[in-house]
Amino acid sequence: RHRDDWGDGGGDGGGWDEGDGGEGGGDDDGWGNDGGGDDGGWGDADGMDDGGADIMDTYVAKIQIFYSADDIKKEDPTEALKLYRQCVSAYDEWKEKTESGEVDEELDDDTITLALKALVAQITILLDKGEEQEALEVYDRVFTFANNDSISESDFRKEVMSVLNAAVELKTEKKSTATKAIFDTTLKKLAELNNQALWHETSVKLCFLHISSGETKSAEAILKTVHEKCQIHGRDDTSKPDQLCEIYAIMALIRIDSQREDDSFLHYVYDRTSILRPNVMDPKNDSVLKECWGKKCGNEGQWPKAYDHFFQAFKHYQTIGQSTNAKRCLQYAVMTNMLCDTTENPFDQQEARVYKTDAQINAINTLRDAYDKCDVERFAKSVKSLRPDWYMKKHLNAVMRDFQERAICDTITPYQRVRIEYLSSNLGISNESVTDILIQLILDGKINGRLNEVEGILDLRKANKLGSSEKMRYDALTGWADTIEQLRKTMPQPESRRGPPSRVRPDEFTDIPGDFSSLGPSAHRMTLFD
Repeated sequence: RHRDDWGDGGGDGGGWDEGDGGEGGGDDDGWGNDGGGDDGGWGDADGMDDGGADIMDTYVAKIQIFYSADDIKKEDPTEALKLYRQCVSAYDEWKEKTESGEVDEELDDDTITLALKALVAQITILLDKGEEQEALEVYDRVFTFANNDSISESDFRKEVMSVLNAAVELKTEKKSTATKAIFDTTLKKLAELNNQALWHETSVKLCFLHISSGETKSAEAILKTVHEKCQIHGRDDTSKPDQLCEIYAIMALIRIDSQREDDSFLHYVYDRTSILRPNVMDPKNDSVLKECWGKKCGNEGQWPKAYDHFFQAFKHYQTIGQSTNAKRCLQYAVMTNMLCDTTENPFDQQEARVYKTDAQINAINTLRDAYDKCDVERFAKSVKSLRPDWYMKKHLNAVMRDFQERAICDTITPYQRVRIEYLSSNLGISNESVTDILIQLILDGKINGRLNEVEGILDLRKANKLGSSEKMRYDALTGWADTIEQLRKTMPQPESRRGPPSRVRPDEFTDIPGDFSSLGPSAHRMTLFD
């Protein structure tokens, strides 16, 4: 190519320029009036078109040192801490130059997230080293990312939870002050940011930490504060069903662990939670709540409902892997199922069948089998082999009474006359107990016969026919008795019928609307004429 073929520009420009387009001279090969230099064209006159990209590549490379630090943090935490600091320093330098206008390009979201992760990694190492104060200073910086558009809400939550988990997992000698300081800082910062969801989650986590440490009073104090955040003028805000279910579940869990589930508390939890409709069913909450519902219904004699609630609680506990609680609720379910007067056997369902041979469940399973077959001797042995908790003890007499009624009905079937003494020896109970059961069976219409208490004979040869006036009187008394029984079920049970005295303080529920303790001692001495 000859220079004079393409124009009159001087020098070695040789490009597509006109006039003095190649005046810059030098070694450039043209393609426009790009001026001189060795940049090869396509750029601005100052030759700095790629400079910004080079700077950004440098910052990205420095921040990505995070990956190198992550690889060695277990083997050499000290060296990893240095690399994490370099990563954060590169981010700080970029941010400073961006604010001053020296750099006008943005880092991508993933790179900024790495800077946040590097801060969290520093905190974990510092806490493990026992450098609590420096860890808290670094932790303050984590919350500067809360409103960063490049950090998603889920990523920020994840990193905060990582710090809390690291604080919880500290060894005992480092845990006391550092863990408290981390949680206090978190709650304070989240309150300032008005991040209610994460504040609630952090508070619940702290509550469980106190429960696991046996500090139930501290847990209840935190729970009270959390509950107040979910109330409007002292009443539950039903627009927050998920949070409220979690609060009541933790409240019930504390009571279950300390065996302080009196009737008023069970009613309180049932009344507050049965109206809630959570958006997401959490088995951790539902398992505890369903157990409370089952106990409440069982105390009122609503055995079919109690069975359904206990079996649901069992399945939820099984889902979350809490086998001890699952076995406890399965025992409750089997016991209440026997009182339902139904042929349904809970062990016919697949979830319960796997526990059938378990040592803890075998006793109640044997009891159930003896109950179905009216095997008196085997039933008595099974009762002795049981290791019932306080709730099973409370209702075990009802199970035994129901079995004795079934056994008597089964024993007298082929006879026309039966001696009370014979039934007493068969069942292994006193004559007075047999007589009491027979009277109840006759009144309930389950046995059609006459009882001669003088001779101690049950006569089944003649139907127990009543005159019209006697029948009317009997029907009226029956209706009256049924009404009184329904009234009894809706009232709190006397202490003497609940087994051992409760450890609940008299003033424990004075803050709960609808609790009977707020009415004073006279509320527990109500009579029919009141």
